[in-house]
Amino acid sequence: MKMIRSVTTVALCSTLLAGAASAGGHGNHGNNFYINPAVGYQFFDGDSGLDDEALLSLGLEYRFNEKWGAEIKAMDSSPELSNGLADLDYRQYGISALRYLESDEKFAPYLALGLGRARAELSGASASETQVDLGVGFRYFLSNHWAVKGDAKLIHTDEGSTLDQLFSLGISYAFKGNYAAPAKPVEPVDGDADGDGVKDSVDQCPTTPAGVAVDASGCALDSDGDGVADYKDQCPDTPAGREVDENGCKFVLKSTEEISLRVNFASNSDVVTEDYFAEIQRVADFMKKYASVSATIEGHTDNTGSASYNESLSQRRADAVMKVLVERFGIDASRVSAVGYGQVRPIETNDTQAGRLANRRVVAVMKAEIEE
Repeated sequence: MKMIRSVTTVALCSTLLAGAASAGGHGNHGNNFYINPAVGYQFFDGDSGLDDEALLSLGLEYRFNEKWGAEIKAMDSSPELSNGLADLDYRQYGISALRYLESDEKFAPYLALGLGRARAELSGASASETQVDLGVGFRYFLSNHWAVKGDAKLIHTDEGSTLDQLFSLGISYAFKGNYAAPAKPVEPVDGDADGDGVKDSVDQCPTTPAGVAVDASGCALDSDGDGVADYKDQCPDTPAGREVDENGCKFVLKSTEEISLRVNFASNSDVVTEDYFAEIQRVADFMKKYASVSATIEGHTDNTGSASYNESLSQRRADAVMKVLVERFGIDASRVSAVGYGQVRPIETNDTQAGRLANRRVVAVMKAEIEE
């Protein structure tokens, strides 16, 4: 009779797919042992003389890496002879190479190529034959250690030149688990380098001097909003919007304000006409604004008459203008003085009427140095 056979296998290499390991990247399949108990059903070749039969199997698998594994398997069944005269004790042993294909976290398909031996016993007699098998299978992970494992194989026997089919389904237990524990995220160390009480991750001013009061962003307080931190601000109450120096104090700008007075007189007269009151008021307003300013009123004449008379006339003209400043516009007399220069300081020629008019004058120039 033709001997029946079965699967179990030795691995020969396979050139199928260069396909890789777990797509999700969580697999921990390398250097892992599995124990694979299963139930199956074997469809015998019609020339084998055996009826199809269920079987039990037990496999021990070693997974070298994410692509390759090997499994040693033993199977036991009791197929009936086709003539119905007896049942055989039919055992199959073998080793298979497993080539795992591209997979994800849960589902791992593979190809199998194996070599084995089958032994049949009946009433004390026995016979053996060599088997070669080729198949496909899968492992579906239920948890870190447990999975469902199934495969389908074609089994060829050299002695009988028969071809059987075998289907099995069982469970699989991984001794060290199928998935690596996710790496615990490393908590970044969030220190406070400048010791201001604000963590470095939110500190917008990471070099604040120790002991300086800061806001929620770790920046030194600036109470008056002038751009200079309180700990450096020597003028902490500067008005908002005022330009300040590096010490938080307002810039002091010094400038000189100048105003001139010019009053002309009729010939041989020291009367100040109302036409010049507006001119004199301008000077009065300037002196009121700048309290430190004092004025010297200078009187001048043309060359008509004697020099001594003209000096006296120019003094009276200066005094007249000073009197208007004091009495009409309220300037303190201590801030005003008058001096007459007569005809010695002409500004125009005395040979014409217009020139002589220009020379009959009272003038004053006042300057104030102010700080802003």
